[in-house]
Amino acid sequence: MLKLISLVNMVVGAGGGHGGKEESVSDVVMHHLTDHVVEGNFIAKILEPVNTVLGGITFEVLGLKSNLAITKLVLMMWLAAFICIIIFIPVARKIKNAKYGSSSKWVNMWEVLVGFVHDEIVEPNFGHHYKKIAMPWFCTTFFFVLFCNLLGMIPYMSTATGNLAVTGALASTTLLGMIVIGTIKQGPQWIFTGIVPGGVPLPLFPLLWVIELMGLLIKPFALTVRLYANMTAGHIVIIIFIFLVMMFKSALVGIGSVAGALMINMLELLVAFIQAYIFTALSAMFIGASLHAH
Repeated sequence: MLKLISLVNMVVGAGGGHGGKEESVSDVVMHHLTDHVVEGNFIAKILEPVNTVLGGITFEVLGLKSNLAITKLVLMMWLAAFICIIIFIPVARKIKNAKYGSSSKWVNMWEVLVGFVHDEIVEPNFGHHYKKIAMPWFCTTFFFVLFCNLLGMIPYMSTATGNLAVTGALASTTLLGMIVIGTIKQGPQWIFTGIVPGGVPLPLFPLLWVIELMGLLIKPFALTVRLYANMTAGHIVIIIFIFLVMMFKSALVGIGSVAGALMINMLELLVAFIQAYIFTALSAMFIGASLHAH
């Protein structure tokens, strides 16, 4: 609800425009979803000396120029990581020291979620032998993505996972895990023989190898787009709903728009959990599959 109010304020401010000029809905959507250097608040003043130095370090990738200045999405990821640290280090200590289980509801709540990751994500894909090794990685992935998703529901904050660069970086770790685990467990030849089904006739092997290699690379791409699209779609729909009030200037439209935006806002909370689960589960499935030959 608070996130909805902040979006209303943003859209109303856009309606007034800067210098009397109204902004279009696309301008508002792009300003909300795109990343930019932190500015206009006390955090920006704290980071100003750092950004002055880092902003001067520029580089170019695929024709796009950028620099190392700290942006709002970088801050959101730092905050998500910090939340993971301040929650799970004390919780882990309390669980370790409680021989017969903790009586704290706070600890039990997080223990249930960790158990969910263990039972529904890690164990089905890694079995008994590797689940203890895989558990820290996928537990960290699940909660980091979850907190990034939920931070976007807080007023004046942003959804880091609503950016292709962020979701692409997360998905690239899955691709790296697939390659590294496959190479370690099956040897360097895995990339040639492990991804192609056994018993394939030799004349068909090159064609199937190319197809399977493309499939291997498409998997992290699908992870990237799925998480990005689902975490941006809700925000865009809410902004459009609110913008309808500014367009039609009708009480009837306003009631319907606000009601629709409120429902989407509630749905976003569910989507935040579902997308964290889907991203982590698919990553575990892809990496777990590389333990064995095709």
